[in-house]
Amino acid sequence: SYSQSEILRRQTESLNIAEFHKLGFTGKGIRVAIFDAGFPNTETNPALEHVIANKRIIATNDFIKNRTDVFKYNMHGTAVLSCVAGIYNGKPVGTAPDAEFLLARTESVGETIAEEEHWLAAAEWADKMGAHIINSSLGYTYHRYFPSQMNGEYSLISHAANMAVKKGILVVSSMGNDGDTDWKYLSTPADADSVLSVGAINPNTGYRSSFSSYGPTADNRIKPNVTAQGHVMAAEKGGLVGISGTSFSSPLVAGFAACALQSNRKLSAVELKNLIEKSGSLYPYFDYAHGFGVPNAKKFLKPELKTNTGAIKFEQTSEFIYLTVEKKLIKYGDNNYLYFHIENNNGFLLKYGLVKVEQENSHSVRIENNGNEKILRVHFNGYTEEYSIKEMVNY
Repeated sequence: SYSQSEILRRQTESLNIAEFHKLGFTGKGIRVAIFDAGFPNTETNPALEHVIANKRIIATNDFIKNRTDVFKYNMHGTAVLSCVAGIYNGKPVGTAPDAEFLLARTESVGETIAEEEHWLAAAEWADKMGAHIINSSLGYTYHRYFPSQMNGEYSLISHAANMAVKKGILVVSSMGNDGDTDWKYLSTPADADSVLSVGAINPNTGYRSSFSSYGPTADNRIKPNVTAQGHVMAAEKGGLVGISGTSFSSPLVAGFAACALQSNRKLSAVELKNLIEKSGSLYPYFDYAHGFGVPNAKKFLKPELKTNTGAIKFEQTSEFIYLTVEKKLIKYGDNNYLYFHIENNNGFLLKYGLVKVEQENSHSVRIENNGNEKILRVHFNGYTEEYSIKEMVNY
């Protein structure tokens, strides 16, 4: 596994964020609201020194205590803020070091329904205060809801999030950390249709972190939308600490969004969300573990698609589809996995997974041959290929 310095380097490098920064897109002039549980030590943590010195915190509001002081309680918010804006010993911790901030405390111990009301009030406040982006590294699940209610329609907070997007604010939300629990699926407001929901990948493998919650929504929409590194170095009291969760992949993407919006101020919140998805490392492939993959600044600024180039060949029998990968695509020694999914007529994924590629041919995906399977889509080392599945008669 990687050292702490390597994790720190990779959390921003994996998004290719330097491509934004070298053009001067560092989040300057973009206002990011962070809704969380508290921001203690923000004013003294060396990773946030430049934020304080440059007066980048525009306003604060504690919606639980109904006052302005948010610089106490839970360190979670401070860590999240550092994943948007942090710089430590000259090295980036976050992705948008020059953004401006609105800090709102909406969450306390206990996770009561009042927290969703605080979130709604904070969204209205953030809108009045000129926010362009909201980062919401919180979510509600089995304490209050059933998986069937994760449809973007049921909870107050998902309505509030969609309302914020209608007002022109991009809402970036963590997916949740229930991927390895009985709940397994996403939380709300990550289920909201207009929200950019962010899962976590493990820096050691490049694939989904075991804790990262799965999609789709209860009504079968794609979630997560994208992913980012979920094992990070973030602000803690006097310095940085290793910490993990989709709470920290979300602000890395919120900062990415701030840089992206600075590069084109004409984009609406919905357009910005769509372009971030299209910059994903897997796009146009997606699945319910990785979404469209990790956003990439270079791809955002200059989109390029490698689709249906013939780099992967398909051969179908009644039970399997065999894949042959062009030899030049295989990078020996890396985590060489091919992503695949099988889609039905409605675009719902019947199955998805990873296949280890060690040589050119004889990689197989089992099919049911029941008439429901319509498209096999695969992604490997930047190339996405599609195959229309034929219903074959068994004799």
